[in-house]
Amino acid sequence: MANLLVKSIKIILILLLVAIAAIYLYFRQSLPQLDGKVAGKIIQPVTVTRDEQGIAQVSGQSREDVSFALGYLHGQERYFQMDLLRRNSAGELSELFGALALNHDKKIRVHQFRKRVGQFVKLLTDEQTAILQRYTAGVNQGLSELGARPFEYALLSAEPKPWLAEDSLLALYSMYMDLQYEYGDRELLLGAMSDLLSADAFQFLIPKGSNWDAAVDGTTFATANIPQQQVFTSAANRSKSQQAQEFTLFPDNQEGFKGSNNWAVSGKVSKTGSAIVADDMHLGIGVPNIWYRTSLRYNSNGKAVAIDGVTLPGTPAIVVGSNHNIAWGFTNSYGDWNDLIKLVVSEDGNQYLTPDGYKTFVVEQETINIKEGDAASIDIKLTQWGPVIGVDHQGNLLAMRWVAHDPQGVNFNLFGLEYAQNVEQAIAAAHTAGIPAQNLMVGDKDGNIAWTIAGAIPRKFGLDNTGSQGWAVPQDWSTGDIGWSGYLTSEEYPVVLNPENNRLWTGNSRVVGGEMYQKLGNGGYALGARSQQIRDGLMAIEEFSEQDLLDIQNDDKAVFLAPWHNYLMETVLTEAFVSKQNYAPLVKHLNDWQARASIDSVGYLFVRQFRLNVRDELFAPLHEMINSAGDVNAIPLSFRPIRSLVEVPMWQMLMQQPEHLLPEGFESWTAFSQSIAASTYDELVEKYGAIDNATWGAHNTTNIQHPLSKAIPALGWLLDMPKDAVRGDTFMPRVQGVAFGSSQRMVVSPGHEEQAIFHMPSSQSGHPLSPFYGKGHEDWVQGVASPLLPGKTKYTLEFTPE
Repeated sequence: MANLLVKSIKIILILLLVAIAAIYLYFRQSLPQLDGKVAGKIIQPVTVTRDEQGIAQVSGQSREDVSFALGYLHGQERYFQMDLLRRNSAGELSELFGALALNHDKKIRVHQFRKRVGQFVKLLTDEQTAILQRYTAGVNQGLSELGARPFEYALLSAEPKPWLAEDSLLALYSMYMDLQYEYGDRELLLGAMSDLLSADAFQFLIPKGSNWDAAVDGTTFATANIPQQQVFTSAANRSKSQQAQEFTLFPDNQEGFKGSNNWAVSGKVSKTGSAIVADDMHLGIGVPNIWYRTSLRYNSNGKAVAIDGVTLPGTPAIVVGSNHNIAWGFTNSYGDWNDLIKLVVSEDGNQYLTPDGYKTFVVEQETINIKEGDAASIDIKLTQWGPVIGVDHQGNLLAMRWVAHDPQGVNFNLFGLEYAQNVEQAIAAAHTAGIPAQNLMVGDKDGNIAWTIAGAIPRKFGLDNTGSQGWAVPQDWSTGDIGWSGYLTSEEYPVVLNPENNRLWTGNSRVVGGEMYQKLGNGGYALGARSQQIRDGLMAIEEFSEQDLLDIQNDDKAVFLAPWHNYLMETVLTEAFVSKQNYAPLVKHLNDWQARASIDSVGYLFVRQFRLNVRDELFAPLHEMINSAGDVNAIPLSFRPIRSLVEVPMWQMLMQQPEHLLPEGFESWTAFSQSIAASTYDELVEKYGAIDNATWGAHNTTNIQHPLSKAIPALGWLLDMPKDAVRGDTFMPRVQGVAFGSSQRMVVSPGHEEQAIFHMPSSQSGHPLSPFYGKGHEDWVQGVASPLLPGKTKYTLEFTPE
């Protein structure tokens, strides 16, 4: 029996080793080709060099040829990521993941993005079509020449489908979904609040401005006064723990805006004499990173073109970077780019009212293919303004008008930035770009700087943005007095060029006021705290180097939480309260809190969590009131769109302490705050064992995962990035969360790219056996000044015409 047991164990071990070897060999087969020669559909030879981090420089004679090679690289190194982007917006994830993705696919199909891209791809310019076709050919050849299908498909028992030219437009649509409210969440919420609250209460809770405003033109908007009556129904007789179970404003404790920071300084205050542009785009972070670092070298109209930056796999365009004449970056603009329409419906429900009378709904059916299951069919109801997306809290049928539904919203005019010689040409190109509307920050080698909007801006009529509601809530368009009438021309766009202070900045908050603001509207601006800290950092320096701008990107000072820290120390943690609760160790940590989001600070974490708990306690009744009053079939309301705004009324209540708004069960606002402080202390001790262990680093430890390791945790050791305690947080320039934050940091002065700075999380490759998997990630964690340009060549791939 003993010998049999030993033999059995040996056989099992041998089989296990054979299985591991087989898996390893398969993984090896799916690695991209790094060296050698490739015959492809190009006119003239193209050379691809990579450094030790895999940063690619693609050199050829034409944009079309380098696009083929770029597509080949994307197809070999990032195909699964590209596939997810197109399936995400097309509503085709169920084909890959089965019924698990069906609810997502059903919801997003209302926009019919697959149908739209089939139409819009035909509207691209001849140049764009040629580039896209060559890119698509490169993607499919790169995919087909892998020794095995990408490993993700093997794990999913699936086969990758070929790439289509219109799929690149679907990748752009995924960015729309990431950066804008594809179901009108904010407008839906504000509409319910407007209907259910008094006008005073609505204005109080949805303020137009605050002391954190940091517009580049210096405009400020006022806050509203505290209403004299109750703002909303109190959640009486419920414990803190009960409320927390029912309501957390942001379940992941992440308040970050998908959007970014960028700023620029003119040549008058830079050490290079050229402008310097800084950009870091804030997105969810995974493995691989969303961006692919690329340098392109080619000729256009007899002139050499050199571009260094990042591409979005699935598209052939450089998203942000420098062409050595201009440098540019983006942040999400948060203007008002879609509107919900309350439909007036006929008694039989088959028609809706328009300025021309009743019209019959058009109903189209779409089929969703489901892996290992029967296909599902859904009906999509259409109006002249856009698709019907559901009903509001009153049972009104809602249609959506959205820039993304129009051809002006999706194109590849972004290519124009590659050829721009100065900020004026960059501005002109940006105004026609078919992308989710962004704050473009651009500077040129002559020292000029500018801000404008990149993307289509709808021309609206019938309402304005001066009131508390206007375009912010759903409206009835049936009379013809309200609506859209095309898009603004370039001459009508807001532009700020070469301001007197030689500095420009954006951080997802309101950038301008006055007439320019009227054109943009408010689609959910961030609180200005981050922008204000950037502005103040810029104003504190007289002459700038690239490192100075990186230092601002890494700024983790807790300016936003400083008032909260003072409130705790001066009002909440009284001597009697501290003595009674034995909070002396806590007070010591708060005295030593460093006023930064540093990884070893206990005080920072306590102040932060105290604020979040105050917020949840105060606004739980509002959440309950709004969601209990709605139609049972209504689209669920999310409070996330106003996550920035609630800071303003919350702070007003704490500072002015109105008795009629004091939560029930407390004799004073101080007693209320002490209750929150005690529950915060207990919460942290329970989670970390002792208050001394409750550091910001223990809480803010990265969890940057590959999509498959989320479903198969056993793969995490192979696919995921190391877990690092990281500094930074939401309301400061260094935005950093567990799996959210700066998807890249770039600082570049056009004409001085050899001094430019760039780093990003994860790595260039999506393959765990790649020689550069994870390389460069540590530079991002530490925030060090690593170079934008590729380093010494380590791999060379030569493309020749077939």
